[in-house]
Amino acid sequence: MNVTATLLSRAWRKVDIKLSIDDDMHVLRWRRGWFIDEVLFDDRRVATSKGLFGRESIFGLDLDAGDGVKVKLLMIIDGSTQSDSWTGEMLPPGVRLETAQETLIAAGSLGSDRAEPFRELYDRAIKVIGLS
Repeated sequence: MNVTATLLSRAWRKVDIKLSIDDDMHVLRWRRGWFIDEVLFDDRRVATSKGLFGRESIFGLDLDAGDGVKVKLLMIIDGSTQSDSWTGEMLPPGVRLETAQETLIAAGSLGSDRAEPFRELYDRAIKVIGLS
């Protein structure tokens, strides 16, 4: 089975992902409501997380892509509120989508492109300069 994913949008209280499963296109969506987070696959609700605070951010998905094709995915959303200092938009800081074999999407705070913590950068700089 061939699965690829593309992050279409990451905006305030929503994430949209295009999935290609064996050359068939599907849409995976995460929506944050006032008291419920929901994950939609082709506009069908496949997972929810309810509550006022501390909602689940890791979703194990067992998706039926049609014609007997089943896909298992792990979707992780960093739902903490963070604003973009340039545009003022509030968006989920991180999105990650994985199969058992590979990572399909890793963006923002859940991706490999995040900045190093200051202490690690500082320690590397000290070693390069030769102060320790």
